[in-house]
Amino acid sequence: MKIGIMTFWWSKDNYGQLLQCYALQKYLQDMGHDAYLIRYLTDYDNIMKKTPFAPVPYIKKMLKALNPIKLYNYLCYKIKSMAVVRENRINDKRKFEDFRKKYIKQSEKIYYSYDELKRNPPQADVYIVGSDQIWNPDAFLSKEKPMRAYFLDFGSPLTKRISYAPSFCQEKLSDEIINMITPLLQKFSYVSVREKPGINICKSCGIDNVEWVPDPTMLLNADAYRALYRNEVLEKTNKRYCFFYYLNNCCDFSFKTIYDWAKKKNLEIVYVSANLKIDKYKKTYATIPEWIYLLEHAEYVITNSYHCAVFSLLFEKKFGIISLSGELVRLNDRLNSLFEQFQLEKRFLDSNFSVLDKEINWQFISEKFQILRDSCRLADFI
Repeated sequence: MKIGIMTFWWSKDNYGQLLQCYALQKYLQDMGHDAYLIRYLTDYDNIMKKTPFAPVPYIKKMLKALNPIKLYNYLCYKIKSMAVVRENRINDKRKFEDFRKKYIKQSEKIYYSYDELKRNPPQADVYIVGSDQIWNPDAFLSKEKPMRAYFLDFGSPLTKRISYAPSFCQEKLSDEIINMITPLLQKFSYVSVREKPGINICKSCGIDNVEWVPDPTMLLNADAYRALYRNEVLEKTNKRYCFFYYLNNCCDFSFKTIYDWAKKKNLEIVYVSANLKIDKYKKTYATIPEWIYLLEHAEYVITNSYHCAVFSLLFEKKFGIISLSGELVRLNDRLNSLFEQFQLEKRFLDSNFSVLDKEINWQFISEKFQILRDSCRLADFI
């Protein structure tokens, strides 16, 4: 079968995004299918419609420019913008584009808008949407077109539509979104979600036979990921270290606390950031094979990333999760679902870091991974 996959794929520094994309495609290819990534970018569809403003008289512009508060804010903005440009440039060291070219089969065409998908749809016997936060309305500034794209509202009606482990990242959707996606979901042959609360959302759209399934990164075993670094030239260390992978998300946790804890334990910190996190701490700009190697050989793993938590379980690492806060607190449901799947006591990091040394029954975890892989019914619906 020719299978087109719709998912997030374009990041220059988010390792989980690219590894989930890789994992689902490899899983399908190992089953004998011709699976490829549909390269859809949301940039154009994400533009907010702005109300035009009346022209501002020149004298008012001058007064605003001389306002010390506005001038200070402008300078801060410029400094931050320059830092983002520098970080983006340094991110090339991670060689994500090289990884995509080597390991991910991609559509020749890049679709820059939902309208392009409608006009010239990618050819496939099956479309699969998933995984990652592709069904999270809050991931998009302007919701309708990206949501329609990720609910596969394009292409021939004869093309089978399947979801595999997409995430809503919330427990309830607005009536507006529910009304939009209900007729689209009802065209799917098979609907599955990554987090347990997603089942009730789909049921509110009239879809009753929804399955709660593992993220695609769990469908491959640890050796499949080791194969990515096995033939790479890696900089290795004999030092004991904690692998610290941090997404640029809102968290009420001090970096200094982590470094102070590591110093007491006589550990180095190998710090890898993502999503344009800019700070004063020394970073490692790892390639994806290096990221996997560094995580596997760490003594501890500390992260606020769902996918890093998954890989910590795959590689049987002592790990702790920095919980998200503020407007992103609902994204902790991803971790709660993960802990429930593996019958784990929640491993959110506390002030004394005691969770890092709480024992895990690795035999049970290994068996659970195999049960999840064996119970995957994706092949039955392709």
